[in-house]
Amino acid sequence: MRRLLTSLGTIALAATLLTPVAGAQDLFDGGRLGGGSSQLIPSGSSTGSQLAEIEEAVDLERYAGTWYQVAALPQPYTLQCARDTTAEYAVIDEDTISVRNSCGTLFGQDSVIEGTATTRSDASLRVNFPDVPFQDPNGPTNYRVTYLAEDYSLAVVGDPNRTSGFVLSRTPDLSPQQWSQVRETVESRGFWSCSFLTVPMAEGRGDIAPLCTQ
Repeated sequence: MRRLLTSLGTIALAATLLTPVAGAQDLFDGGRLGGGSSQLIPSGSSTGSQLAEIEEAVDLERYAGTWYQVAALPQPYTLQCARDTTAEYAVIDEDTISVRNSCGTLFGQDSVIEGTATTRSDASLRVNFPDVPFQDPNGPTNYRVTYLAEDYSLAVVGDPNRTSGFVLSRTPDLSPQQWSQVRETVESRGFWSCSFLTVPMAEGRGDIAPLCTQ
């Protein structure tokens, strides 16, 4: 069995209302307001069916390393992220990987949060961050790999109900042809591509734009 993980955002009020009052450090340290998962976001999808996972098992060893989150559905728990969002994975054992999500903020310091992800199937897992409220470690799958390039250079992941979605790349800069492929892939998996926003990268594109315009 094999697996993985990630994150980004822009919505805040809902997360604030659902979370106990916290200090500024809590707000900007890894997006703890939202719990680092899609638990606080209402379920629902654009197609009425769950997000499909890839047919073959994810090779955990090949998936380990650094990924750049080049586009994503905005999430309340990553409101503080302004640029250079990355996810780093390392193998712990056959069914578990470590997760380190980080991003640049408008406040100078980087936002970092660390956790683990455990396998639920060959391409689905449960992600948990120890210091985040409202999490159930035994809760349902909240991370599913729905596309993975043969050479492990590009991936599209999300939760089963499509309330979260992330485009991951081994490089921060995509060509126009790759952006077109990403848009087509996201749409083929039942997402609305206009709801995905690109993520500014120091060594890639520097703007925020709907994926449907690519």
